Amino acid sequence: MRDDTSAAVDALIADLAKDRVDEPAGALPSLWPTMVELGLSTVGVDEAAGGSGGTLLDALGLARSLGHHAISSPLIEHATGHWALGKSGLGAEGLVTLALTDGDTLGPDSVCGLLHAVPWARYAQSLLLVDENRAAVVDLRSPGITIQQSVNEAGEPRDSVALHGVAATFLDRSPGTTALRNRLGALWAAALAGAVDGTYRLTRRYVSEREQFGAPLIRIPGVANHLATIKAELIQAEAALHRANAAVDQELGTDTCTASVAAARVVAARAATVTARLSHQLHGAMGITAEYPLHRYTTRLWAWRDEETSEHEWSVRLGELAGAQGEEAVWQLMTA
Repeated sequence: MRDDTSAAVDALIADLAKDRVDEPAGALPSLWPTMVELGLSTVGVDEAAGGSGGTLLDALGLARSLGHHAISSPLIEHATGHWALGKSGLGAEGLVTLALTDGDTLGPDSVCGLLHAVPWARYAQSLLLVDENRAAVVDLRSPGITIQQSVNEAGEPRDSVALHGVAATFLDRSPGTTALRNRLGALWAAALAGAVDGTYRLTRRYVSEREQFGAPLIRIPGVANHLATIKAELIQAEAALHRANAAVDQELGTDTCTASVAAARVVAARAATVTARLSHQLHGAMGITAEYPLHRYTTRLWAWRDEETSEHEWSVRLGELAGAQGEEAVWQLMTA
């Protein structure tokens, strides 16, 4: 996404978020209908497939802006689901969510199994299921489906979905598990980088304005060092994301893309962990009050660092590439 476009999108998201209030855990964000109305919900999906147009890079910029302002939404799952369905010439009404499954869930013409932590399932009309070989979509209003509600650390719906021989429509031209996983990984890396950036800015402002013994907290060497550590983590996450952006702009299903996205997700997850810990240390007791916005960021940092595929699983995937091709080859994939 070009810098001028990124700035315009960020300004729009900031305007949408300025009057928001904390919502009950499990609620569909009140901003979501507005995002749908403005066409933000399917950015990066071809207009011919029912989307708003634009590229994946545009979607990455939007995901980063939402993270920067600590905004939860079904954007990543919804837009990715529409993108995958569009590859097979299919469309869907209402909210679309998705789940990566094992090979036992998708039968010859129906689906059966128990899925955990399905994003926004209670509000979705369609569920895209993807295993290593096939993809299928089911209507979540069909008989034979039971949804047990749950939430993650950020209060976002992550429901269990039990499927009992539910009829499914199988995709003829699925983008493939690797491409879909890489797309999700890049979007979550962008959201995490944005949340780390937002947390850093909030923390820097706090330690610059809060005084102790007649001087701002940032004058204390330990405080300055912690803040610098957060900044360093942010720079590394942004650098890894920049490389992933270049890779996904070419071809999502390649080893080059997988290596770059895996690195971006691992670095962003590590940055999230460090940033959440240090920002709470620098805020002290203020950081845990409901009236102060830090919790909006740190709960999302904790929740998003393992979304769709955990940091450990991405590390394993990167290690498998290195084992198969050699460390030097993977280094070339990530930096060429």
